[in-house]
Parts: sequence; structure tokens; C-alpha cells
Amino acid sequence: MSAVLNKANLDVASLPHGGDLELWQRQEGEQALSWLDLSSACNREPWPIPDFPKSLWMALPDQAALMASARSYYGVRPTVIASGSQQIIEALPILKREQLSSESHPSNRVFVPRVGYQEHAFAWQKWGFELAYYDDLSELLEQTWAAAVLVNPNNPTGEWTDAELALNVLAHAKKQRAWFVVDEAFIDVQPEFSLLNRLGKQIDEQIDGQHDFDSLFVLRSVGKFFGLAGARVGFAFCHPDWQQSLNNLVGPWPVSSASLHLVDLALQDTKWQLAAKDSLEARQGYFSEKVLPKFHTIFDSQDYTLHPLFATWRISDQGYAEQVFAMLHEVGVHTRLGDGWIRVAMPSMSEIETLDALLIRLLKGAGGRDLA
Repeated sequence: MSAVLNKANLDVASLPHGGDLELWQRQEGEQALSWLDLSSACNREPWPIPDFPKSLWMALPDQAALMASARSYYGVRPTVIASGSQQIIEALPILKREQLSSESHPSNRVFVPRVGYQEHAFAWQKWGFELAYYDDLSELLEQTWAAAVLVNPNNPTGEWTDAELALNVLAHAKKQRAWFVVDEAFIDVQPEFSLLNRLGKQIDEQIDGQHDFDSLFVLRSVGKFFGLAGARVGFAFCHPDWQQSLNNLVGPWPVSSASLHLVDLALQDTKWQLAAKDSLEARQGYFSEKVLPKFHTIFDSQDYTLHPLFATWRISDQGYAEQVFAMLHEVGVHTRLGDGWIRVAMPSMSEIETLDALLIRLLKGAGGRDLA
């Protein structure tokens, strides 16, 4: 039985991204230029960019050095380096579409989390796949599908999926010749929970011809923990059988020489990595003590998840969520508003006092409503 794919729809409007601060600044004018931007969950104390040779702007990119440092950092050699993990997200539906056109498969259905990074759903849908949503990953164990996506930890909710459950879903994917895509963009702070940490040696041994993991695609990024979203560097870890096809889809030079060089240095900078984790722990503690109770009051919700890089509140009244989002703008705080949730990036240590003062101002009645 062959899956029937819908016609690709490449005319669909693209999704809005992150907090889109620049758009708000264009709309709101000068007052928005001084907003405290906590809309993006990238590290607010990013890896410091050093001076680097200007000759890199004139040289065609060579990935060898970054491949080596990535192998050391992740414990597994990447299959592909791309322009952010986003480029891999874009490429996988095209590759799967080609596979389904040449092989018999009973389903063209792709499962994505009901709340999660929306570009996954968007990418599969625009290439003609049937979307289905899950609330708990265990639901997939009783279903037939062509691909499934796990974002772990979830963006934006911050919730974790148990590794044993993920491995059971991977086994189910293998049985039906489906793909299991695991997006670990936010996992660097706690790498012990990564499937790369769990399966690294076995994944590496696939070079010897084993096909146990030809259903698994793990995506990693330097945009979150390292705070290098603008470098546009991401990695895919999968079976070598997919390497040539993915490389052909991303093209010969997906990442600039300057970005390759800087990310190579960042992955080697173990001193900064350890200090950054200590800083995030200290900031989380100070954030929890200083401003977390104020956000509980402002959002009228204690239904939240705290991740080292962000906190997300679930707010059942969407109208109220939109109202509070606007009220935060009035005191100069920009957050990320979603459908039933608001995400707040973990501020830098120097920003927490500023944030605290702005929240006190709001609680004292800014926006025409006294929340205190």
C-alpha cells in the first residue's frame, strides 16, 4: 500500500517568528527601542564573539574543523552541518516525500506536538503531508505514521519527555519504516538527557553498516545555550545512508566561513560552557526569588514551567493573556505571546533588577488596572 501525498503548497503564508521585536519597533516607534526584550529564549549572556580574521569573509567555507569540534562536544560526529537546525527541518519533508514516492508505505501522516515549535508542522504540511497532533508522546505507540516529531525539552512549554518513552517510540518507528525526528535545540544546559548521550556510541557504530537507527534524526543548534542564533549553525545526527541526500538538499556551502569558525571556537570553549551553566543556575535562583512571584500575580497563574533559559506560563483566558502582554509593553517589557501561554526568557543577571522594577511599576497600576 502506498501513501498518497497531497500537492505541495508553497504559496502558504510563512509563520511569524519569535517576539519579532523589530516589527513591534516599527509599529510602536521610538518607545519600543528601549524595551527589555525577553521574547527570545536565547541565552541573554551569550558566548562572547572574539576578533577573527577578515580573510574568512573571502574564503569559501570548509567544515572540517567544526566537524571535529562538534564530534568532541556532542560525543557523536554530525551527519550534516546546516544553516541552523531550521534548514534540516525544511529538508526532511522533501527527503521523506522522495522516499514515499519510490517505496510502499501505508501512511503519509506526520505527528507533531499540539503545542511546540510550529515550523515543524508548517514544513511537513506545505510539502503535502497529513498533520496529526498529540498531547502525550505515548499516543504514537498505537498509531500508524510516516514521521513524528518530538521537541525535547518542548519549546515553548519547557516540558520534558522521558527517554525510555522516546526510545519506545523510536522502536515503533523502526517497525513501520517511519521517521522519528527529535529536536533538542534547548537541551545543551542538561545534555545528559539527550538521545545523543544515550545512544551516541551506537549511532557512531552505524558507520560499520548497521541500520538500527535509520529511523532517527536528532537536531541540535547553537542558537539557544550559546546565544548564537544569528550564526545560523545547526547539526543533524542520523544514519549515514541519509548523509548524501541531506547534503544535496542543503547545498555545498550552507554556512558562512565566519560562522563555521566562530562556532568551532565556541564548541571548544569548555571554560565558558561551565561558567555559562553556573551563571544560568544562579540567574534562575535569583529570578525565582525576585520576580517569579510578581509574574504569578500579573499572569494570574501559577501553572508554569521553569527551564534554565526561560519560564512559560499557561494562561487559560487568551483574552487576558493578550491584555497582560500589552500591559507589559506599557512598562517596557517584551515577552513571547502564544495561544494560551506567555514565555519569558531568563534575563541576564544585570537585567533582573531592571525587570523587577518594571514589574513593580506594573503592579502599582500601569495600564489602567491595579494588579497588586
